[in-house]
Amino acid sequence: MLNISNRQAKILAAIVKEYSRSGHPVGSEELAERSGFDISSATIRNEMKVLEDTGFISQPHTSAGRVPTDRGYRFFVNKLMNHLELRGAEQMRLRQELVRIKKEYIELGRSISKLLAEQAEGAAFAMLPDSIGTSGLSKVVSAELPSATIQEIADFMDELEKHGHELIQKGVGQVETFIGREAPVPFTSECSLVISRVNLPSGKQGLIGIVGPKRMQYARNISLLEYVSKLLSAGLGAYIIFNFSAIGGSALGGQF
Repeated sequence: MLNISNRQAKILAAIVKEYSRSGHPVGSEELAERSGFDISSATIRNEMKVLEDTGFISQPHTSAGRVPTDRGYRFFVNKLMNHLELRGAEQMRLRQELVRIKKEYIELGRSISKLLAEQAEGAAFAMLPDSIGTSGLSKVVSAELPSATIQEIADFMDELEKHGHELIQKGVGQVETFIGREAPVPFTSECSLVISRVNLPSGKQGLIGIVGPKRMQYARNISLLEYVSKLLSAGLGAYIIFNFSAIGGSALGGQF
């Protein structure tokens, strides 16, 4: 990617964050008021013009504001995002929820995907050995995405097992973000996919992920997947399956 100045980088980060918050194209006056820049809106507007010329932001034809492009999102994720750790209270809540899953003996993949969808406020999935679950597609529908995009997401979820194995075989890491068509499997150009490989204690691998609009909260979702993946990799998943087996047969159909 082209190098941009520090000020342009800060403006790009502010546009990504403000657009993620509001869902509306961001103007120079709005940035001047909300983002604490010690420069005029005219100067911000000039810098935004540079960012537009270099392909980091674009202007919807119906608005005077700007939105990030796929290139802008990628630069933000790779270079600008201040990594956010989940707060201690949120970590505790996630830990308690995962323990509750164990105690209630409910199907693991579906429960993990539901937990992720609730925390990420989007669609989520979990593909674990003998256990696959998806949740939260209705939240993607409510984001007012085009019907064709929603269909592409539904198709991805329907073929999750196939696509998940392809992603694992391609060496997906912990955690990776794919914006639009960057994904190495069929995926919509209008959304982003954040995924993490899960290295289970048995040596087998799984995959958890979050699907949402490009204006999703990347830092939070990345931290969320990192933390849940860490808990599963530490043996919680195996312990859940052990308890299923101990009561006379696992609802998941086997052990990790």
